[in-house]
Amino acid sequence: MLIWIVGRGGLLGSAVARRMEMRPDISEYLALPLPWNDREGLEMAFQASAADFARAAAHQPWAIVWAAGHASVSTPHAEAFAELEALDLLVSAVTVHRPSGVGRFFLSSSAGGVFAGSHHPPFTLNTSVAPLSAYGELKLAQESLVRTRLDGVCEVDIGRLSNLYGPGQDLVKLQGLISALIKAVITRTPINVFVSLDTLRDYLFVDDAADAILDICLRPSSPLHAAWAMHLLASGQPVSLGHLINLVQDISRARVPLALGVHASAAGQSRDLRIIPAPLATYATTSLPQGVKLVYLDLLQRLQANSLA
Repeated sequence: MLIWIVGRGGLLGSAVARRMEMRPDISEYLALPLPWNDREGLEMAFQASAADFARAAAHQPWAIVWAAGHASVSTPHAEAFAELEALDLLVSAVTVHRPSGVGRFFLSSSAGGVFAGSHHPPFTLNTSVAPLSAYGELKLAQESLVRTRLDGVCEVDIGRLSNLYGPGQDLVKLQGLISALIKAVITRTPINVFVSLDTLRDYLFVDDAADAILDICLRPSSPLHAAWAMHLLASGQPVSLGHLINLVQDISRARVPLALGVHASAAGQSRDLRIIPAPLATYATTSLPQGVKLVYLDLLQRLQANSLA
């Protein structure tokens, strides 16, 4: 199978590429860098890359993994929905330059974004969505786009992921709580906490998420399959913010410098985001203490290297 990862430089995309190296039955298609901030240039780049991808895939099975995006719950509506236009440009290119082999499109979506206002946790595939932010609305719009536009082109898989974490997370974005807590410990810079300490979240190590995505992409296709499928990818082991803070302190052997704060993004946050994975999370093999330790070591190395530069 040939796989094209769109958003390869991000936390999830880089993990998918990394885990692909361990699977001899998968090859990666490396597209040219994409000019994300230039709409006309992005359209041309997607068309050229999709045509080249179709030639490279030829008659073999193929998959495209959408792991791109910088929006978070604090992103304004107009800025967030620019990502919908980018996805639309890619989908348009794929419909024009469709490989001849059997293929599928995997869209990474957000469980937290679409279930932020939902009732009666833990949430399942049968839970009614209720976004509270432009970010959640964006994710639902992206899901609708790929379901409708790629109907008859390829099979579509939508993965609603819980809170991803892991080494290499972008520290500039207002997300990635585990990385933010660890950065606060290392730099001794107070971190503003906008939600209650009993807030529950499901944290999924990014390499485990990548393995699940690759397993989905490698599923055999047949005419009996539905045109699209929804997946809830999570660890199934929710923890409170207070527990997470204590865990970071145990691993770093230092106190997290906390400061109470207020932020508009708090309105788009749910207190209880427990999730029941579907299918069952047999891929979630990294425990939270193991994953947090890996993030701590990664950030310690990165921040020390920056201080010496």
